[in-house]
Amino acid sequence: MIMPMKKLAEGISDKSSKSARSTQIPEIHVDQLFSKHYVNLVRFTQRYVHNIDDAKDVVQATFIEAIRCSDRYKGSSLPSTWLFGIALNLARDHARKRYVTTIRMADESLIDDLLDVSANPADLVENQQLASSVEKMISELPKRLRDTFELVLEHEANYAEAAEKMRIPIGTVRSRISRIRQQIHVIVD
Repeated sequence: MIMPMKKLAEGISDKSSKSARSTQIPEIHVDQLFSKHYVNLVRFTQRYVHNIDDAKDVVQATFIEAIRCSDRYKGSSLPSTWLFGIALNLARDHARKRYVTTIRMADESLIDDLLDVSANPADLVENQQLASSVEKMISELPKRLRDTFELVLEHEANYAEAAEKMRIPIGTVRSRISRIRQQIHVIVD
């Protein structure tokens, strides 16, 4: 459910006093941004989360984050660009969490199939071969790729945390995970 911005803003402490803002930095009016960009933000985030309800949740989280962080807006971009940047980060994070959940569910399903004595033997053999192929592919990855994969997917670190822990740029983390996903898709498909 979407809360009106004024009501939402009342629940979050106002960090942006006029004395703390420079007169050169434009003030953020989240309620105006909401009325002007809500529909476009839902469409934008839906491209990442592939579900209208999840997209609306991400957009609501975007406006909450915008209210919380409005004092950090530097004015170096348009307020709408800043807002879409927040939405993009939250949508990517949501999509990554959904991907990890899907992988876990697939792993659990595979284990259930392997333990199910009444399952189709051909499916069991196929699942075992598929799991073996993916395991082999992951074990043969260069250590730096394997470490990145394990940190992000097994230890549930987000890309920024993984980059910080590994002392590499966040773009490197993204490209490594992307390469691994592509290799897994080749095996699975």
